[in-house]
Amino acid sequence: MDKNYYIWIEIQANKKTIADADKFLIQMENCIKAGIGAVILSVKDTSGFAIYDSEIAPHYWEYDDTFKEQDYLLQCLNIVHGLGMLLFASIDVFAEGNKRKPHPKMPGIRKEEWQTYVYGLDKSGEAVISPVTSPETLKTAGSIDDFGEIFVNPANEEVCAYELSLLEEIITKYPVDGIVLDRVRYVGLSSDFGSITKEKWEQFAGTTCNWPEDIYKLVDRGEKEPLIQYGRYFGEFLTFRAGRIKYFIEKVRELLERIKKPVQFLDYTGSWYPLYYQVGANWASKQYQAVQYPRINPETYKETGYAESLDGLLSGFYYPYVTEAEAKAADQPAYWYSVEGSANIAYQVTENTVPVIGSLFLDQYRENPSSMKKAVAMCFQKSEGCMLFDLSYLADNDWWSYITVEEAETVVMDQLKESDFGELAGLWKECFHENFWVSGKKLLESTFENESFFTEAAFGLRSKKDNQLIGAVIAKKSRETSELYPDCAWLSALLIKPEYQGKGHGTRLYRAMYRVLKNHTVRKLFVGQDIKNLFSGIPDPVKNADFFTKQGFILNSDEHYDLVADILNNEKLDHFDTIDFLENFMAEPVKERETPELLRFLLNEFPGRWYVTVKEYLEQAKNLENLVILKNTKDEIQGFCMVAVKEDGFGGLGPIGIAKSIRGHKNGDFLLHQSLLHLRRLGASFVCIDWTILKDFYGKFNFKPVRIYRGAYKEINN
Repeated sequence: MDKNYYIWIEIQANKKTIADADKFLIQMENCIKAGIGAVILSVKDTSGFAIYDSEIAPHYWEYDDTFKEQDYLLQCLNIVHGLGMLLFASIDVFAEGNKRKPHPKMPGIRKEEWQTYVYGLDKSGEAVISPVTSPETLKTAGSIDDFGEIFVNPANEEVCAYELSLLEEIITKYPVDGIVLDRVRYVGLSSDFGSITKEKWEQFAGTTCNWPEDIYKLVDRGEKEPLIQYGRYFGEFLTFRAGRIKYFIEKVRELLERIKKPVQFLDYTGSWYPLYYQVGANWASKQYQAVQYPRINPETYKETGYAESLDGLLSGFYYPYVTEAEAKAADQPAYWYSVEGSANIAYQVTENTVPVIGSLFLDQYRENPSSMKKAVAMCFQKSEGCMLFDLSYLADNDWWSYITVEEAETVVMDQLKESDFGELAGLWKECFHENFWVSGKKLLESTFENESFFTEAAFGLRSKKDNQLIGAVIAKKSRETSELYPDCAWLSALLIKPEYQGKGHGTRLYRAMYRVLKNHTVRKLFVGQDIKNLFSGIPDPVKNADFFTKQGFILNSDEHYDLVADILNNEKLDHFDTIDFLENFMAEPVKERETPELLRFLLNEFPGRWYVTVKEYLEQAKNLENLVILKNTKDEIQGFCMVAVKEDGFGGLGPIGIAKSIRGHKNGDFLLHQSLLHLRRLGASFVCIDWTILKDFYGKFNFKPVRIYRGAYKEINN
């Protein structure tokens, strides 16, 4: 049973099951057998009636005699929790009645002033604005067929207060595990154009306008849908509407924070974001720029994004095509007309700021039910769960075998702990080519013993089968007092055991880390490049860079290298001509009395990372033999180089640099030569120079690339 595998239970389609406790129990047991662990029960649907004991909404028995005057939410909760499953209560928010089966107690009928007002062309082709319950059929632009539903106006404060009161009632009276919102949107571009909206729009815009022509005009083409001609305020109106939806979402978040119960907050939307401006719900991250929307200011519109206010997004991957390749072969309009493509666009738009649960409309697989199994698997691979709409299709068609999963969640994620270090060291050797292996000492110094190691954003994955560590993500964060890297973080390493690769586990680890960093107001995230780094960028970029670009990282223009040379058997080192240089310079380890001058030199010439590195090294009273300085005949410091030698005779060199005033005369060659000879005297036989693009400069002494990297970064919270 997987708590990230959801089944939706819509009231009308499942009314006989909901009304009969024995039938409901049987279906819940069927769900458990299929691996489903979470139930989304609609408790107030688009009729406006509720199946629970509400003091606010009318009870469903008054609308449909299938139901009795009893609390079905409580009945279902007891059954679901008794089986160890989760239950989420769902309400249809801005839909409060049905025109085809009206009832005087429907809030949308009882409160006529709540109704949304629709802008369209009447039978004579005249532009009119009518309440949604008007019997006259209008030609509208960008409207969605909501099966005769009576939508209410999101700009109406009374409407919002009513919907919030329902949510508060549910959360305070029942031990639900979460709430799910549906239809938190407008009908389409045709709404809302009532007087309340006009007043609020003009307050928002700070102007009066020719209503609604300044928003858009409609031209009858003799077709089902009229032509829309954008007015001067069309883009601003889109932003206004999206802002009203965000306002409501934020009010729900405030409600949950005030009540202080452990209740998850999920929202359902379609995944077709390029079209979502029509219904006014900007479910994107507040960092995402919807540049494809007509006439909007992307910078202003992105402020209406509300993904950060959610605990999870149920995204409708409502397409019969499972892969992007299938959609392309079927000549679909875009890659996102597929389950796989829907996942990709959902994460692109939300920028990984919220867990996305891929949601499937099961009836779309009626002609080819075997595709259902592939679609479920794709949801688990590409998103962080799967939701099935809806129970009635499974029960009525006996499709259980197509959606059954043995163990959808084969791994479990938790914080990476220091007690995991032994397994982490072993996993490292399994995941990376031996060229990228590091010693246990370096791995420990670069992780748990490093002051920048960010425990909250470091996660491990363990196999449920044998509790073995199969993946990890290591993150670091700059100290609050850091002047060199303010508000920065580093993805130091991402590891997935080879046999588990290609199944979305790496993406899952990355997303978990990213959300923690985003909540800590990190502004820039680097791949590697941290102090005491394990990698100076993306290792083996030809093989691995695609993963990071798909996550929105920007690659640096040049590759860089780790170089290695044998300095004992090195003819180029032995035959380097130093005569001309020795007339003007000498190179030797720095003396204690020279360290203040060295720091002044570095502050003037290399004031960034190199200055900080040497300063911290000196403060820790490290060996001065490892700092080589270049001096002129006046005994002035003109260059420096850091070196190190390990017990195994392997040396390191870098950073190295000379003063601007003496560059261009091969003085850097001389300093490098002298530093390598010094390393030889210290006992080094092989030397590594890491993180450099200067392959040719170091190649003068037979240094050759052994590892290739590409730097990458991603802006966050900007």
